[in-house]
Amino acid sequence: MTQPDASGSAGDETETPRFDIHFHDDHVAPAPGGLYRLTLEHEVSGDKVGSDKLPPVQQEFEIRTPQFTIDASFVHALHPAPAAVGAFDRVLPHLTLNRLILPWERAVSPELTGLPWIALLLFAEEELPGDPKAQGRTDTRTVREFLSTTDGDVLLPRIDLDDVPPELWDSTCTTLDVPAALFAELVPRRADLPFLCHVRKVRPWQPPGAAAASGETLEIGDYSVVVANRFPRTAGRYAAHLVSLEGFGDHLAGQQPARPVVRMVSLWSWSFEARPDPTGHFDALIRHMAEDPAGLGLRLSPSQPAGARTAATDRLDLGYAPVDYVLPSGERTFGWYRGPFTPVVAPAVPRPAEGYRQADEALVYLTDTGVFDLSYAAAFTLGRSLALSDDTLAAALSAFRSRARRIAGRALMRTRTPLTTAPGQAHERFHELMAGGLGHRLHAAATTPAAEARTGGATAPRIRAGGVPRPPAVEALLERLRDGRARQGLRAALSAHLAPLISAVDQVKLLTATPLSHLVPDARILPPESLRFFHVDPQWCTALRDGVLSTGIGTSLDAAFNRLAHEALDDPQPLTGLLMRSALVRNWPDVVVEPRITGNNGKPEPLTVVHRVIVGPDLLLCLFEGVPEEVRFREPHEGIHFGVDEGERIGLRRLTEPVGESLRQSFPPEGEEGITRFLRAAGGDGGGPEILDLAAGDDPLVPAMAVALRAAGQLGPDDPLSPAAFAVELVNAPQCITFSPSSASAPAFDQPGRQ
Repeated sequence: MTQPDASGSAGDETETPRFDIHFHDDHVAPAPGGLYRLTLEHEVSGDKVGSDKLPPVQQEFEIRTPQFTIDASFVHALHPAPAAVGAFDRVLPHLTLNRLILPWERAVSPELTGLPWIALLLFAEEELPGDPKAQGRTDTRTVREFLSTTDGDVLLPRIDLDDVPPELWDSTCTTLDVPAALFAELVPRRADLPFLCHVRKVRPWQPPGAAAASGETLEIGDYSVVVANRFPRTAGRYAAHLVSLEGFGDHLAGQQPARPVVRMVSLWSWSFEARPDPTGHFDALIRHMAEDPAGLGLRLSPSQPAGARTAATDRLDLGYAPVDYVLPSGERTFGWYRGPFTPVVAPAVPRPAEGYRQADEALVYLTDTGVFDLSYAAAFTLGRSLALSDDTLAAALSAFRSRARRIAGRALMRTRTPLTTAPGQAHERFHELMAGGLGHRLHAAATTPAAEARTGGATAPRIRAGGVPRPPAVEALLERLRDGRARQGLRAALSAHLAPLISAVDQVKLLTATPLSHLVPDARILPPESLRFFHVDPQWCTALRDGVLSTGIGTSLDAAFNRLAHEALDDPQPLTGLLMRSALVRNWPDVVVEPRITGNNGKPEPLTVVHRVIVGPDLLLCLFEGVPEEVRFREPHEGIHFGVDEGERIGLRRLTEPVGESLRQSFPPEGEEGITRFLRAAGGDGGGPEILDLAAGDDPLVPAMAVALRAAGQLGPDDPLSPAAFAVELVNAPQCITFSPSSASAPAFDQPGRQ
């Protein structure tokens, strides 16, 4: 059987199951554990034979099986996991054993062979007097003490100490005392026992890949599985005990024992905490986020009535948020800001060929409203901050600039300049300066008092608007750098230092280093329990990169070499992504996100998830390479566990080939009472119904499900529902819900995103 998804299919053509899983009813031993006597007798028959017989021979032997304890190596997996906390109200806890034959190695009683002799019982808080906090506590005593108790208020299993090997009498076992009324309600009925144990055989479908994210991991092998008959639906802790039913064959009919306390052997125990929450299940959480398809874009919702359009609402629709802005003159006003994540494709805006050199160049003035769009200027400034704060980025920039300056220095040394002329020419130039009065001016500057120098004399000449003229050699070098072949050669010389820089300013790396406040400028854009899809604005990423590369530019040569770095960089790749802020992230941090697009063959193909990170305890960020046509969210594959689905129903599956595929039918059918009709309360304490009536009782689950499966053509008219088939029907498959982000995009707009 393959693992079906929540919609019921056993997987589509793009997904090959990792395992071939077979369920079997049981693995009954030819003879249960115990003491046996083998007798060999000789009988003589026929004519013309002697009447002498060989004396009879007897041989006693024991089939030694676990009885009062089990080895820790027998336990393969537990679900829920020990100390787990979550909404388990739809789950039947189970224990998986490596010892395939264990549930059938012994007998409940001599007349009840072939039935499981162990059961998984679930106890809530305050139900066990010896463990009121449901922490899985037990009492330790010897086997002799356990079977020889003389307390008249305690019901013991019907096991004679003389039938136990003497070497086990002083070995220890763990026990628990169960109130008789609770025992009668909780212990499975005799007819229920076969449906609470089954065999699972896992075979490779293909070489196993990565392990499941959490929970029980499917592994190749043969296992026995013991399932509880109780849903943990009351808030609080639960203790799960794998108990021995051996010797209690007379007390499996649901009648309360006469003695007030039943003492049982606990072979294994663990505890977990249940926090039932109807809105906290995977399907409920993600469906809630999809209730408003128009709200799946990353934008603020305007407070104006629907249909009221203003310049402000238009900006909000484009993903902008109003932010405080202080003008260079000191006045406070507001501006519009949008981060790299936009609900629509950002239109192109003009940008200098050599990139932004300062933040003011990236400001966009909106003439219709008289305010600034600060988005790209903020990205540029952030880039400079990242370059100064990130050691790797700073080191890559420094190495590149140092290497470029050394190359420039060698080029200047080879250029004929006044600094590199022959000694005779320098000597002549010095005499010319001295003849022009340089000596007198230097003497006057050295002997004039500072105060007099400040108040008298000529004012310093102003530098003209064009700045200090560049030395001819520098100008010549810059001219050479404008030549394509020269730039190509220089890039080759700088390649060893360009590669680390290009890697450091990678688009995805810079986005992952961007603070959340720059990605989502207003918390109202991403409220609790929300899912938002977005495009990544490549121009915002370019401005961010320009800011990084502008750091440390001190000369015109630095700026020229910076242009070489720009030329070596690829344009930002088209990215999309999503932000999810939900308890779903906290409870299922390994939620599977699958962006897909229709391939050339017309079938869905996956897009690459280039980045995925949990930003906060309940916030998930994913970036995709390309624009998906749909995004699928899958509950993490947590191995196999058992229970019911959404709406208190069981999604029926095929029992004929292909086994495990969905029948697209629910049991009980929609419109009828859900699975609660098959539940009874625990201990008669007035609590909510939690315990399943499987095959016994007035209205048990298994016969009713068999009727539905016969009607669906999955069972013959007289075929019963076997324990293995029941396990197939009860498997909880991971939920899967598909979103189409394009259907949730903003309405078309005429004006460009920027002006």
